[in-house]
Amino acid sequence: MHRFSCLLLLISCLVACQWEKPNFPAQVTSAADSARVFGLFERVYVVQNTSPDSAYALIRQAGELSRQLGFEQGLFNYYNQAMYNRAAFRGDFALAHRLGDTALALVQNPARKRFRMLMYFSRAIAYQIQEENDSAIVYYLKAIDNQSFTKDTSRLPMIQNNLAILFHYQQRDDLAVSYQLKSLRRALARRDTGDLIGGYVNLYGYEVARRDTATAYTYLRRGLALGKPPRIWQEQVELFKNAGDYFLAKHQTAEARRYVVRYYDLTKKLYPPAYLAMPLISLARTDWQAGNVPETERNLVAASKLTDTDSLPMLERQSFYQTQYALLKATNRPAAALAALERYNAAVLAFDQGEKNRQLVAYHERVRQLTHEKQLADNQYAINRKNSLIAALIAGCLLLAGLGTLGVLYWRKRKMLASEQLTKLALEAEWATLKGRMEAQQEERSRISQELHDELGAALTSISLASELLKQKDQPNSAEVQIIARASSEMTTRMNEIVWSLNVNNDNVQSLVAYIRKFCSEFLGEAGIQMVFTETITEPQRELRGIIRRNVYQSVKEAVNNVVKHAGASRVDLVIATVENELHILIRDNGKGMEGTPARQWSNGLLNMRRNIEAIKGRITWSTDNGTQVRIQTPMGI
Repeated sequence: MHRFSCLLLLISCLVACQWEKPNFPAQVTSAADSARVFGLFERVYVVQNTSPDSAYALIRQAGELSRQLGFEQGLFNYYNQAMYNRAAFRGDFALAHRLGDTALALVQNPARKRFRMLMYFSRAIAYQIQEENDSAIVYYLKAIDNQSFTKDTSRLPMIQNNLAILFHYQQRDDLAVSYQLKSLRRALARRDTGDLIGGYVNLYGYEVARRDTATAYTYLRRGLALGKPPRIWQEQVELFKNAGDYFLAKHQTAEARRYVVRYYDLTKKLYPPAYLAMPLISLARTDWQAGNVPETERNLVAASKLTDTDSLPMLERQSFYQTQYALLKATNRPAAALAALERYNAAVLAFDQGEKNRQLVAYHERVRQLTHEKQLADNQYAINRKNSLIAALIAGCLLLAGLGTLGVLYWRKRKMLASEQLTKLALEAEWATLKGRMEAQQEERSRISQELHDELGAALTSISLASELLKQKDQPNSAEVQIIARASSEMTTRMNEIVWSLNVNNDNVQSLVAYIRKFCSEFLGEAGIQMVFTETITEPQRELRGIIRRNVYQSVKEAVNNVVKHAGASRVDLVIATVENELHILIRDNGKGMEGTPARQWSNGLLNMRRNIEAIKGRITWSTDNGTQVRIQTPMGI
């Protein structure tokens, strides 16, 4: 929820500062012409949220008019707004970056250096929306470095605040606190209560992440002291939620409920009814800790009526199912309690899986970046060496002019080459270290895989055999035995999947195809559905990283599971092929398709499949034509 509040704060900053107010410098553009340009930008602000494409047409009109008038301030406002519009509302990051390249090339002219901060800021915003956080940080820092060329410092607090958020996402909370404090000092100077509350909310979250609860509570208390009736601030919503969570963790139930009620009341006043689900979950947790069972159940029921609980943010979803499970268990409703517990475990598993995927993608992105830097260094070294040879030839031609001059030039060049060689060796050593870490991680994956298989596999097999023996004895607790048997079987299957995904020996195309075929054959066979399998694999031993294997397998598994659950099909065609550098998978059934099925039966599965495939830079599509067709295309190397 803290990340959600940070995102809201970022968006509000962008909307509030997405265009630069006219500052009529001494230039040929008249005041009337300047007003015409900025009048168009004012119209953009009015229609941007409701009609982004209409807003973009106005932005282009303002840019063209600025070019005709030679009005540089209007022209750079055009680049600023065009980049934001395309990135934020249409996700056209390629166009946004092309616009940014053009604008940054223009501001390299010393006569236009006063616009550098704005253009670096705009480029950083585009990268932040794209979730390219490393690049966003680089351009925000460049914007700060070029702040001295302009008198406009209004964006500096936003830049510092956004840097704090980005460093927090990277778990570099020391830097996050440092930049947030800089932004907070400017808010104190302006006496901007809303920004101060927002700053204290963020600092509370960063200090909690650093496990410094004492300092976190200090910032929480300062934020609470600022917001006083009758004036209210949007930032207080997250402030009251944090206060409720803090006192709930301290088991100060009465104090926690006081702030959670304020959190609920303010949310009700500022947002649509669907947003009340999260305050209701906080109220339910507080009432449960206070021992008020009826109020706990009433709040949980009210929250579930306002929104689909599976669409809640991950932490709120876990809190909902955890509280629901405790309530149902305490009120002697074991079947419903078990269902709630299963959904809670599913939410925890999804959260952990998403976090692991994020860390893996970040790690591979870092490897890619280091590889690129090494390649650039090698190229630069080759260029410098070539230049050195040319210099040596020139020195030879000038030999008659004096051996002393030749000696000086030769000494300088040798020193430069030695320095470059040291730099190259340092980069090669860093690369070797990184490669060693990667190999060590692969060995660790193999070890974990083997231990899971040897230790947990034996334990789960024992549980399964024991449950079978209990069923044969016809004990009165056969229902519980059935649950144990089913759970142990499912855990064995999931453990085998985890072992398979961790084992580096399976990092190839053939292993993935064989595992998918085995699962589909067994699963569809148990459901009485005919499977027709076709494969066209040109390089069976082609390397395929673990994250690609895992995400593709999970998506195919989800698609086949949907066929068995919802399609009513009698036949499934499974086609797997490699086309150049891509893996193509087609799952086609002869069932009733998705159109006649309630959307809620499909939506969560489809969302998970799309998330898995997009995480590995692939594409997934669905279509209905005498059944359902699912097509997956993903690169075999990212």
